[in-house]
Amino acid sequence: MELREILLVLHIAAAGTWLGANLVQAVAPSMAARQGPAAAAGWFRVAAGLSTRLYMPAAIVLLATGIWMVLINEAYGFGSTFVTIGFAMILIGTLLGIFVFERGSVRAADAIDSGDHAAVNAARGRLAGFGILDTVLLLFTITAMV
Repeated sequence: MELREILLVLHIAAAGTWLGANLVQAVAPSMAARQGPAAAAGWFRVAAGLSTRLYMPAAIVLLATGIWMVLINEAYGFGSTFVTIGFAMILIGTLLGIFVFERGSVRAADAIDSGDHAAVNAARGRLAGFGILDTVLLLFTITAMV
């Protein structure tokens, strides 16, 4: 297996990790809520930790392998449209992870713990909306890559 193929496999695996985690985060909150407030708050605390323990490593692998593939391939460069889209998605995902998903998940867990149903609903709605946005943009990016 050549270096380019290894990089591509790692790149695709990182993108798959991101997409798969988004899909889990779309389904898990309602499943956890059916188990009771402690489980729901616990899920949101776990989700907040995914920013640094799952999404960040996946984004670093995506970025590093993407840059490396551009450097070793003469067919495309940093000015290629799909490469620019990829860089933009990493930036958008990073910003959403830090400012929306991590903080929003902590807010949701805290609201559950305090029994503030309005704040829980607001946090869940915001997380779901931005989760859909992130997933649609990610699917657009994957489509641009292939």
